[in-house]
Amino acid sequence: MPTLASQGETIRLQPATRRSRRFAGPWTYLFLAPAVLLFVVFIAYPIVWVACQSFFSEDRDHTASFVGLETYWAVLGDPVFWIVVRNMVLWGLITIPVQMLIGGTVAYFIERHTNAWRGFFRTMFFLPVVTSVSVISLVWVQIYAPYYGIGQEYLRHFGIIMASSPIGDPSTAIYALILVNIWQWTGFSMLMYVAGIANLPTEVLDAARVDGARGLRLAWSIIIPMLMPVTKSLLLLGIIGTLQTFPVVQLMTGGGPNHASEVFGTYVFRTSFVLGDTGKGATISVIVLVLALILSLVQIVYLGADLAPSGHKEESR
Repeated sequence: MPTLASQGETIRLQPATRRSRRFAGPWTYLFLAPAVLLFVVFIAYPIVWVACQSFFSEDRDHTASFVGLETYWAVLGDPVFWIVVRNMVLWGLITIPVQMLIGGTVAYFIERHTNAWRGFFRTMFFLPVVTSVSVISLVWVQIYAPYYGIGQEYLRHFGIIMASSPIGDPSTAIYALILVNIWQWTGFSMLMYVAGIANLPTEVLDAARVDGARGLRLAWSIIIPMLMPVTKSLLLLGIIGTLQTFPVVQLMTGGGPNHASEVFGTYVFRTSFVLGDTGKGATISVIVLVLALILSLVQIVYLGADLAPSGHKEESR
């Protein structure tokens, strides 16, 4: 019979009892039933239903007819779809790295250079994350207001007078919304990096300081590489969050002007509920789902599947 030796003592492994084998039988799968039921009802069934809807088209009499992949070709040939794709690419390429950079920098200074006010600064930077998106949209619409907005007050010091709101200009609308998104979600990146920094092994940091690593050298060579699992997690969440962007855009611009700030969420909403083309809306939703799966798989394959915070890892037992 196998044994485990520990500090000169011998521990004899006992075989599984008849009672433990009985409870490891098929009845244990009943505990999974609630979770499986919720998954099927609220995730699997809606996905299948939307996928089926994408192959049908409704006429004015609400009579559905099978059209196959015709709707998919129509979506790919729609110029608005490619405007949305461009906006999504800009959204992801700007918001994800900027939020991680600012959030990581703020987390580092809070954890390493504040003591009594640490909780206060954490709360202040995280406050936008838990603030209602309706309140955020209303406040930023007023900030962007020409002539009397707070943004205009700051620009006036540089001799710049806004003739229109940035969210009302097709050339600046998407960038104005990106700024709002960065302001809202940087606190989440900060909190993730705070958790990662708190789990860093102190002996490694002390050894690096003994070797002369200080300031930026310590951060660049030791802290940033050890926080890579947190960065990977934020990258994955950022990609998924980019594809799910909807509330702030819908409330501030509705995708306008002239589709300049259109994102997948507003595009699906406008197509399905404003124009009433549920088949096309379902098709766009399926395309977004496929993109999310592909991007997530690419991230996991090329950046690794280890998304746990860095720090001490227990050996498998």
